[in-house]
Amino acid sequence: MKINKLEKLIHLLLLGVLFFGISCSKDEVIPEDEIIEEEVVVENSLTYIYDVFNDHYFWLDEVPELDPNTYSSNEELLDALRYDEVDRWSFVTDLDAYLALYEEAETKGYGVGMSLDPDNKLMVRFTYKNAPMGLAGVDRGWEIHKINDTAVTDLPDILGAFDTDSPVKFTFVDLMGDTVSSTMTRTDYNMNTVLHTSVIETESAKVGYLVFESFLDPSKAELIETFTYFKEQNINELVIDLRYNGGGSFYIAYQLATLVGGNDILNKPLASFIYNQNHTDENVTYRVLEADARSVNLDRLFFITTESSASASEFVINSMFPYKEVVLVGEKTHGKPVGMQVFASEDYNLALAPVTFQIVNANENGHYFGGIPVDYPEVDDIYHAWGDPEEACLKQALNIIEGNDVVVMKSAKLKPRSLPLKRGLQEITGAY
Repeated sequence: MKINKLEKLIHLLLLGVLFFGISCSKDEVIPEDEIIEEEVVVENSLTYIYDVFNDHYFWLDEVPELDPNTYSSNEELLDALRYDEVDRWSFVTDLDAYLALYEEAETKGYGVGMSLDPDNKLMVRFTYKNAPMGLAGVDRGWEIHKINDTAVTDLPDILGAFDTDSPVKFTFVDLMGDTVSSTMTRTDYNMNTVLHTSVIETESAKVGYLVFESFLDPSKAELIETFTYFKEQNINELVIDLRYNGGGSFYIAYQLATLVGGNDILNKPLASFIYNQNHTDENVTYRVLEADARSVNLDRLFFITTESSASASEFVINSMFPYKEVVLVGEKTHGKPVGMQVFASEDYNLALAPVTFQIVNANENGHYFGGIPVDYPEVDDIYHAWGDPEEACLKQALNIIEGNDVVVMKSAKLKPRSLPLKRGLQEITGAY
């Protein structure tokens, strides 16, 4: 039996993460986030997902004809509908968890991003300060040596050791080589999306350095604080570290683009969104119509990236190419020049995020499915703290700024391996 439901369509640009709330005319500035209510008729969550894909999915011609009610779960149906040749991002998740993450930056876990180094040591890439790991003082560059007194190298399933609500004892080796133990329980916490801010004074420059991890609603205040500080310090170079930033809210990405673009992008096209043949009337170009007093107005921008730099991160970088000298250090980006809208059903506690549009910059460039290449390749140096001038990627940027010789570490053996993340919210947080 069909049921009339009032469903909420939440516009977001998810790029491995999202862009939030947009409904605009053909050529205008980004508005505040909004929710559009639509009256739709659905039988169940499976029918709802199938109907959305058959109307809004960007690769509409690739949606297979099938009976959605023969699938046992929302996730199984989405896997059948997704155009796997290109689409690595569309997902479905619980609505309450989704809203908690994007509106409050709230999620559950230990709050730690990790990598395995070439010797299979489990290294901490970052922690969130309000999460169990951050509150215990754990930070980038620490090694997780043991879990419940078992050496990590002897664990048959490393990630399984994190998948428990029982207390877990962790033994670490910190940056000084000291052994530290702490017992903690995963819990709900609020993410800080600015992981580090500092000003590094070199012989010729004052370099603002920002490590930015996700584009979420609470990021707005964090970015305002950061760029107010940079402005007060009169920086004349800027390094934005997006190496673990998988994306997020377009409203926040637009804010960051405004802060780094400054006067050079005023009244000029920033990006265009292009939808499928059913929704060409929604195609839109965004401009920055008002300057932000905190904009740094620099001619050159440095970005540090890895293959984890996706979506909104790539949008900011790509939008600057027509207007700035852009220097990329690290590894090529993830390669997600498309965005997602989130279709939300309160009745099913469902948030559905299919790819629905492509993004191009003012020069109509935006086909970087293979990633945006870097100018100076460098491995992700997981053995130094944030802001340490000896950290490989930051050191390369500082060398370029100072006009020093740039020595590239080319050995693939030195590259750390990221641990697998579940598609959806865990990919967005990048953490366990």
